[in-house]
Amino acid sequence: MQSIPTSIAQTLQQHILSGHYASGSQLPPQRELAQQLGISRASLREALSMLETLGLVEIQPGRGVRVNGPHSGSARMHRAYATPALGQLSPRQLIELRLVLEPGWTALAAARADDGGRRQLQWTQDQLAHALARKDLLAAAEADLQFHLLLARLSGNPGLVAMARQLEHAIGHSLRLPFAWSGADDQPALEHGAIARAVCDGDAQAAADAMRAHLLSAARRSGVVLDAPAPATSVSFRLTPPPEGAFA
Repeated sequence: MQSIPTSIAQTLQQHILSGHYASGSQLPPQRELAQQLGISRASLREALSMLETLGLVEIQPGRGVRVNGPHSGSARMHRAYATPALGQLSPRQLIELRLVLEPGWTALAAARADDGGRRQLQWTQDQLAHALARKDLLAAAEADLQFHLLLARLSGNPGLVAMARQLEHAIGHSLRLPFAWSGADDQPALEHGAIARAVCDGDAQAAADAMRAHLLSAARRSGVVLDAPAPATSVSFRLTPPPEGAFA
């Protein structure tokens, strides 16, 4: 079920893409807009923050919210993101953090996912592809996030699941940046497809490599340049499934 801010961001996105709010125009003042939508100003601010990350609006302190239209790259792409637990992280630092964590939990998912988990992963991948096909950036970003969080859950490691939950909003922010830069490009779906295939094949090394390649590609689509050469030696994953019912 969508959160209130996500649902409101979806509504505003539709208004922007349909031309109801024209590119270059100003949205109604936030107090007025929140009343029109029947939501709190806090929920509206969160929705607008999502839209700004996608490049659809620009929040101008003291001047209101300007409608940009889709994928208008600007300096906001490189603003730091505030996390409650970790403080301010730049887009580059978020990608670096994800490069440490996500290939590892993706490898575990490949070793441990059951048939139900693999079907759910493929279904989530299909949702991303469908959203990109209809150029729905918010739905694409949400499906993208759910794909990455699902891989953490499929790792079967409660510590990694807890870390993924703690970082959910930061990861979501990081995932929206490439869509702001490149719009509804189908490359993320192709990269997710490679990850899903490796997980479904039970190939931990290929899954980790595909996730790492995806994150580096996402960094480039965000305008973030990383000097991150592949390690000189291959990482060997020797994993065994957890005891039956251990994470039920």
